[in-house]
Amino acid sequence: MAFGAKVAAVEFARDEVRVAVVRTGGKRPELVGTHAAPVVCEDPELRPEASARALDAALDGLRHRPAVYTLCLDAARATVRNLTIPFRGAGRVAKAVPFELEPHLPFPLEELAVDFNTVAEVNGQTEVLAVGMRRRHLDEHLAVLDTVGVESEAVSLDAAGLTALWCAARRPSKGLEAVLHLRESGACLAIVKGRALAFLRHIPIGGPEFLEQPARMAREVQNTLRSFTAQWRGGGEIGALDVTGAVLPQDFLDAFSAALNLPVTSRVMLNDLRGGAALLKREGDAARFNRWEAAIGVAWTASGGDFSLDLLRSERTFEGAAGGMVAHLLFSSCLALALVLGWAFYYHQSRARSMAEAGAVREKTAEIQAEIDALTAEGLGEDVDVTAFGDPPLLDLMREITARMPDTLVTVTEIKVAPPGTRGAWLTIAGETPSAAQFNAMFEDLKKSELFKVADDTSIRLQGDRTTFRIRAFRPQ
Repeated sequence: MAFGAKVAAVEFARDEVRVAVVRTGGKRPELVGTHAAPVVCEDPELRPEASARALDAALDGLRHRPAVYTLCLDAARATVRNLTIPFRGAGRVAKAVPFELEPHLPFPLEELAVDFNTVAEVNGQTEVLAVGMRRRHLDEHLAVLDTVGVESEAVSLDAAGLTALWCAARRPSKGLEAVLHLRESGACLAIVKGRALAFLRHIPIGGPEFLEQPARMAREVQNTLRSFTAQWRGGGEIGALDVTGAVLPQDFLDAFSAALNLPVTSRVMLNDLRGGAALLKREGDAARFNRWEAAIGVAWTASGGDFSLDLLRSERTFEGAAGGMVAHLLFSSCLALALVLGWAFYYHQSRARSMAEAGAVREKTAEIQAEIDALTAEGLGEDVDVTAFGDPPLLDLMREITARMPDTLVTVTEIKVAPPGTRGAWLTIAGETPSAAQFNAMFEDLKKSELFKVADDTSIRLQGDRTTFRIRAFRPQ
């Protein structure tokens, strides 16, 4: 993560508002607190007011106050497309993504808030996963936050947060990986390539329906994976599927795996988080189907990272930021003035000290110069060994060895330099090479060095498919 702080994510579920607070800055988020409040409303037109009351109650229930708030939205309301941008460069790609996405929209581009995740750069082109959401839907949720005095610094999708959390608990892989995130009223299928979100699709089958009709989910997942494989240009195959949100019985996993013809595992990601086990113990089955993991993941990715999405990124224009910018400029100007005054006082004080220290340095320099002159006049005694002063510098030796023993031919594992007066070799070089022919070519070139003389009695041993060697070299005569 880019920085460490307490970050909260707000999620508006079907019948409740959830707020999760995490501490970022580590390899995984630390769960600090959670609170949910029900949305009590019978009239759909009054739902914004009811959601605001529920959010206010959820915030009041938190024991820790976050420094930053983010908004977690359902991927079911998002537009997701894989796009190929015909050039590279982050700035150029960011400007091109909305226009490349426009032909896929049934409404004007101006009505969509867009962000994207870079998947790969291939043959001068950039593969991206573009994500968009209708501004009207986005503004409705931001208005609820504004009602209770909360300003969201970022807006992301539950699927992105869940996938970020899933990847944080696993070792990085360069291949394709697939994960199915179960939720109460739907599911998200994500495909990851290394540390990039390569594909995303919302599946309108919730966790309870999946447990009752696994064959229906299997068809949706299988068709989606086939569609992705047909258009994917990055190479590799999906070798397994992980299901999050519930620990499924083994016989259920075996049947689902047979339907997909893929190995299938399951997990509850709260078990991988500090503070997650206590939440699971407290809520039991109420915490299944990733009730809290989506908000936790979105809060964590708000501070940056490979899976960070922000649908507000395009909204941050100069006009929108002008109010805050003026306040920051005024504060910065006052701070700068105070720093200048402090620096002037410090300069006045330090100059006086520097003048005194300069006088002391001049006196000490004169004493040292007198000692140097005395030693120069005295000269070196006959018993002083000056052999070491005739040796070339170690950096020159290292540069010579590197040039004449390139890593394309041999691998140097040890270099020893004997002190002056030592009997035997001055330099000892040990290493290994994949073939004797490559060693011979290198050895002949090494013998041409003018910095040392290579001995002919080189030790060579064959160990498996590798050849090890030890070369001795002496000072040039």
